Amino acid sequence: MYHKLSNTASRTTLEKEFNRRFKYPNLFQKQVLINGIDEVTIPIIPMEEADLMVPAIWGLLPEGYKDEWSVFQDIFNSLNLNIHSLSNPSWYSNALLQRRCLIPVTGFFTSYLIDGILYPYYFRRRSGLPFCLTGIYNKLDDGFLTCSIITTHTNHNLKAIQNIDGTVPMMLSKDQYNTWLNQDLNENDIQNLLNATPNFRLIAHPISKEFFKNNISYTSMLEPVYYEAAPTGMILKHGVELLSL
Repeated sequence: MYHKLSNTASRTTLEKEFNRRFKYPNLFQKQVLINGIDEVTIPIIPMEEADLMVPAIWGLLPEGYKDEWSVFQDIFNSLNLNIHSLSNPSWYSNALLQRRCLIPVTGFFTSYLIDGILYPYYFRRRSGLPFCLTGIYNKLDDGFLTCSIITTHTNHNLKAIQNIDGTVPMMLSKDQYNTWLNQDLNENDIQNLLNATPNFRLIAHPISKEFFKNNISYTSMLEPVYYEAAPTGMILKHGVELLSL
């Protein structure tokens, strides 16, 4: 389960990197730590406005939902939806066909369990520039959007630093972003994208265990931290690299 993200890029950097402007530029704020357990708003690039970045509540809600966000999330945590559940008929399966989105971030977090102790890891691009996670979204009656990150199963090598649930946010290469948002895709096209080998070109490194404390957020918490028991210097396949400390 992924319920924390990071987006430390400036509005200008995001707009330049993805060649899209913010629909409501004054609403965007850089955040070292975005905690999805709280009701938070994050930028997404939705199919229906594919030339814009628009705000959405992280945590998918059913279309036409009228109750509180927290009430639904207590019953069904929809911050992430596994790739295999999307093909099963459900209240959110139609979103995969009609409401796909990209979710710009500068990083995400995993946890690695070693001898009964959890170590947090941070994933980012070596350049520090933002990249996109894939997702789906729904629209509420008031026009506001809610979204969820699609997760997929990791390859064997990535399990060296992610051994809790064996999943990772699904990512596409930059040249596939527009394809993912293409309104003319059919079910086979979408499945081919979902089944493609995940495109990871990221650095992963352990960070401070302050990460596990609620409401703790500071800029240096994203810096690498050395733990004797935690892997820090191995190179993984499929473009995932552990930063040597």
